[in-house]
Amino acid sequence: MLLGASAEHYLITFGVYFFTGCIGMSMTYHRLLAHDSWKAPRWFEIFGTLCATVGLTGSSLAWCSIHKEHHLKSDTPEDPHSPLYIKWWKVQFLSMFRQPKIKFMRQKLNDPFHRFVHKNYFLINSAYAALLIVLEPFALVYAWLFPSFILWNSGSLVNTVGHLFGYRNFNTADKSKNNVLLALLTWGEGWHNNHHQNPSNYCFKYKWFEFDLGGFLIRLIKISF
Repeated sequence: MLLGASAEHYLITFGVYFFTGCIGMSMTYHRLLAHDSWKAPRWFEIFGTLCATVGLTGSSLAWCSIHKEHHLKSDTPEDPHSPLYIKWWKVQFLSMFRQPKIKFMRQKLNDPFHRFVHKNYFLINSAYAALLIVLEPFALVYAWLFPSFILWNSGSLVNTVGHLFGYRNFNTADKSKNNVLLALLTWGEGWHNNHHQNPSNYCFKYKWFEFDLGGFLIRLIKISF
């Protein structure tokens, strides 16, 4: 909980988490860049990448590299964050510090925007932090650090809980599972078994009750643009 925070501060925290987590990490980093599961307008790709960047989840090249490695080696000793082979607390709290292998994102290495974000990751975040301090020093906490903390942990829960607890619609080679609470927390990312069954599908929903906000918003964008 944030000491001295008002209802308005928490509302802003939720809004920032929506932009960094749903628009940024889920729709852009994960579904668009890592899996190329949909074609987004260039402006959305840039906007979503910047949203995820200030969510402190790593650069687009770094995040996608580690995620692609996870899919290639899921739940094997070479998986970069499998709780079956790495202590769960290391997966939960230390996965973001893993050294990425950029070779897994070679198709994006020629993109000047993503190279710029990767090279200037700390500068971009420093500029965002400076802007918040100018607007209101406490905004550094409720509009950046706190929502980033939520994003770090919710994203890591997909790697831990999403491979340990839940149900399976598909008998995939790994131990990925669907988890209702996790899906609600992560904008649909918690339908992890569904995603591992078909990573190229931008929508993770297979059953009527499996609400996937990220997939729903992507469908709206595809219809509109």
